[in-house]
Amino acid sequence: MTFLSRRRAGDRGAIAPEPRPGDRRAMVAAYAAVLAIAVIDALVDPAIPGAVSLGLIAPAAAGVCSRRQVAGLAVVSTLTAALLVTWCESTTVTSKFIHVTVVASLGLVALGVTSTRLRREAQLRHARSVAMTLQSAVLEPVPPRLPGLDLASLYMAAEAETLVGGDFYAVVDGPHGIRMLIGDVRGKGLPAVHTAAALMAAFREAAYYEKDLTEVASRLEGRIHRLAAERTGPAGERFATALLMAFDETDTLRLVTCGHTAPILLREGTATELELPDIAPPLGLSTLYPGGVRYVEHTVAFGPGDTLVATTDGISEARDAEGRFYPAAARLAGWSRAWPQHIVLHLYSDLRGHTGGPLQDDAAALVLQRPRKERSAGGRRRVPHLI
Repeated sequence: MTFLSRRRAGDRGAIAPEPRPGDRRAMVAAYAAVLAIAVIDALVDPAIPGAVSLGLIAPAAAGVCSRRQVAGLAVVSTLTAALLVTWCESTTVTSKFIHVTVVASLGLVALGVTSTRLRREAQLRHARSVAMTLQSAVLEPVPPRLPGLDLASLYMAAEAETLVGGDFYAVVDGPHGIRMLIGDVRGKGLPAVHTAAALMAAFREAAYYEKDLTEVASRLEGRIHRLAAERTGPAGERFATALLMAFDETDTLRLVTCGHTAPILLREGTATELELPDIAPPLGLSTLYPGGVRYVEHTVAFGPGDTLVATTDGISEARDAEGRFYPAAARLAGWSRAWPQHIVLHLYSDLRGHTGGPLQDDAAALVLQRPRKERSAGGRRRVPHLI
């Protein structure tokens, strides 16, 4: 599995420096093959033109080695072939010339293939650097610790090479307490990213100034409607589920859900899905309700040692090879006593193991935990945000 910490790539050019020192094991194997072919050709019947097989070695190394390494291998193969056809083979002069030319030509082809591969790898690194920059602008890092709460986040985009998608989360520590948001925009790609960015910006503003969590939800509803009005297409094509959370009272967590996946409460080795009543529709669909939308705030006991895991449906609806959904609650119950950073690490690894490959949908998780006892701000090692 691959964990990518939030970092800024240093690749600025179209073609990055070649990998150094390359794949040493591949080079050792390639030169061993040259030696083996040379020994065999020297020992077998001189009428057998074995030297021409040296032309296959440089192309085989072109997939993993650097340009310099492939060039060196091509030169060695060509020189070895020339020595073999001169001293160890009894073919005609024309055949000897053709065999050496074939080996040299295949070496040039391998060098061209290597250059193309390195150029494409550099372009991919540059694209990932741009995607990381975009994700950093959209998803601000979640602080690992706020007064009374430990937090961690996980983000996995379905389009792995883009690193961004329509799932989002945000945390605001303001004058009215700690406010948290996790949501899922319909669709994928840049349109979904744009909608998610607009909703997070609106949330950060509203969560800081609005005391009532239901008013924050109303502000998000208004923002997504304005966003839809700025674009063409049916209004129903732009909506998002969301779960808003507030921690501003001791041992209490307040929640407002807008059609979002039920969060999971971990307590003393158990995991309970909080199926909240009076669920509001997803943001952006209020026009489908003639009587208007009523946002209801729910209160959940949240004492020391409790952990709440809020996820998007990319986790709960992830399927294995046989089509079975990921059993999020059952798996999380086994990690109920772990730190939030460890929970997201376990979740990432276990989810990838369940699906056996890339996810079919974006997935995100926000983990918040009441510590059993207060610790100093520097008492815990910070684990990087996961992508």
